[in-house]
Amino acid sequence: MNDKDIYDWGREIGEGINKFVNSGEIKELQENIQATVENAMEEVRRSVQDAADYVGKAGQKAVNKMDSAWNTGTKDRAAGVQTYPQKEKRHLPVVKRPEGRVSGILMEVFGTFGAVIGWTASAMGILLEWLSVKVAGMGIGTWMFAGFAGFAGICTAAALVGGMWRRRAGRFRKYVRTMGEQDFYQLDGLAQAVRRKEAFVRKDLKEMIGRGWFLEGHLDEQETCFMLTDEAYRMYMDAQEQLRLRREEEERLAAQREMLERDPVQRQLRQTVEEGNEYIRRIRDINGAIAESRISGKLERLENICGRIFGHIGEKPEKLPDIRRFMSYYLPTTLKLLERYREFHEQPLQGENITVAKTEIEGMLDDINRAFEKMFDRLFEEEALDVSTDISVLSTMLAQEGLLEDGLRVKDPALNSASAHCPQE
Repeated sequence: MNDKDIYDWGREIGEGINKFVNSGEIKELQENIQATVENAMEEVRRSVQDAADYVGKAGQKAVNKMDSAWNTGTKDRAAGVQTYPQKEKRHLPVVKRPEGRVSGILMEVFGTFGAVIGWTASAMGILLEWLSVKVAGMGIGTWMFAGFAGFAGICTAAALVGGMWRRRAGRFRKYVRTMGEQDFYQLDGLAQAVRRKEAFVRKDLKEMIGRGWFLEGHLDEQETCFMLTDEAYRMYMDAQEQLRLRREEEERLAAQREMLERDPVQRQLRQTVEEGNEYIRRIRDINGAIAESRISGKLERLENICGRIFGHIGEKPEKLPDIRRFMSYYLPTTLKLLERYREFHEQPLQGENITVAKTEIEGMLDDINRAFEKMFDRLFEEEALDVSTDISVLSTMLAQEGLLEDGLRVKDPALNSASAHCPQE
């Protein structure tokens, strides 16, 4: 190869490199690299500026707070006024520096630089390899270019991971700013704040809770609401428990209503018990309105016996017919007398007629209490008859077996010997 051939070969290589450098592809690559670097540096600048602003504002607030406290304290001390410290700003249960905020930016910046250098070197190597084959008819080796490509791939992956970390930390800050002072926040509102779908935000919040960024974060059962504090979550759980109890009570009442509709006896029983409880309540109110000890005890006795009657009827619905007259006449008339007594008692002038009427009602109350107690005792008439019948049948059977001769003595000598040592009453 002469000098002219070497010169021509060098000239062709130079023109090829020139053409590649001036081509639209390399310009587009340069623009992408420049845009990525500028965005990353802008994020770094904003982070540094935010930190500086925060420190400056915190310092200024501290100075202003000290000046205000001094001025207020001076004025209040001069006026003799008691001062109290102002409420401090609420401390949110979140991490101050989420993982990836700084490291993500650094990985993205340096990864982008490394990727640009690596891919550029790889592209240049490929171009040189092509030119050497075309001009000299032989390659210069591709192992070095493969290494550049591997380095570029690693840097690209680092840049992508760093960008993901940076964006996640940015979303975390947006979540916190969006919630502000609220402990509850709907996921659709947070999704609008970060311009993402609700499903993405749900998964994002779960990951941040798992990483410990939200120290007390919780999602509700439907995963439609985010709670920032444990206190808010306890309130939510209490509300859920109250809702569950209310639903159970509604279901119980619905089942009870359905049962009453199917069973007329149960319906009549419920009406009777409710009406009886209303009578007892009115008797109690009258007793509270009359401040006289001589009738208070009688009214308490009446209230007690009425409560026993309705309690027994609630356990034995088949005895409803036994208190029909009690419900239709005896109890309403008794309540009417008590209402009259309260009316007489409230009169400012206690004349002879009023005094006599009150005395008659007081005497009648003793008779009413005795009658109601006897009626309550009659409600057990069937049970007492059953007991008497059982005793009679048992006594007859024991007598037939010869087990009731001479009281408790039996024919078995061993049993007689044992019974002889028992204490006698």
